[in-house]
Amino acid sequence: MFEGIWLPIITPLRDGEVDIEALERLTDEYASRGVTGIVALSTTGEAALLSDVERVSVLQAITEVAAGRVPVIAGLGGSDTRAFVQDLRALEKWNVAGFLVPAPSYVCPDQAGLAWHFGQIARATSKPLVLYDVPHRTGVSIEIETVRELAEIDNIVAIKACASERFKALGQLPISLLCGTDEAYLECLEAGATGGILASAHICPDLLRDVRSLVKAGYGEAASRLFARFKGVLRLLFAAPNPSAIKAMLSLDGTLSPETRMPIRPASPALVTQLEFARAVLDDLRAVAPSP
Repeated sequence: MFEGIWLPIITPLRDGEVDIEALERLTDEYASRGVTGIVALSTTGEAALLSDVERVSVLQAITEVAAGRVPVIAGLGGSDTRAFVQDLRALEKWNVAGFLVPAPSYVCPDQAGLAWHFGQIARATSKPLVLYDVPHRTGVSIEIETVRELAEIDNIVAIKACASERFKALGQLPISLLCGTDEAYLECLEAGATGGILASAHICPDLLRDVRSLVKAGYGEAASRLFARFKGVLRLLFAAPNPSAIKAMLSLDGTLSPETRMPIRPASPALVTQLEFARAVLDDLRAVAPSP
């Protein structure tokens, strides 16, 4: 199940409130555009800035629209393992296919503490867990030997990896590797990744899917040439705190608000101008992209 392109879907906002109608429309659109699955309540979804009521409303909207079409996993977060478990049990009431689970933020446990953290969460559910190694946000890395140990737990089945220096070693473990750093997507695929959880899938899921298909088919050079032609766009999508640029680019056609929740500020006018150019670049690329 954990392969292909997974979308960590944004949470549309309008006038300070979650725009459920826009969220339902986006979920329907991406479920129809060939993404493998959707991640609700992710970093890109500004989950840390949502109230408990908003989190439930967001998850309900996504799971109801996606039901029977694509699987949905829910992101967890925080600092206290016990709170992770409580949140998991509350979210499990919805039709989720699993959970994306990071290390606890800010407390920086050692590797034995991390193994305990993930073990406690795994024992609290029968659903699959995707480890989330994102040290620039949590302050601690899940080291290779810890991942190897955790992979022996039946329902720990994949890892979303953001540190490119560990891609190669992770690709050799008996666990599905999903890329979590958009600019390093090709590098991760070459290390054995089965896909990615990529915010840029809001903008170019088709091109990301084509790169993966070319790598799988053995056309590494063609994959590299294609990826090089839109890697600059991926870099631009993270030129402001995520998901500011993603929301700004999605709003260019006027159907979605670019609003973010403070302290995440909306994209600057200068960045929006660059994003308008980037959209044209992607349109031109799609016209000439090689078929996998």
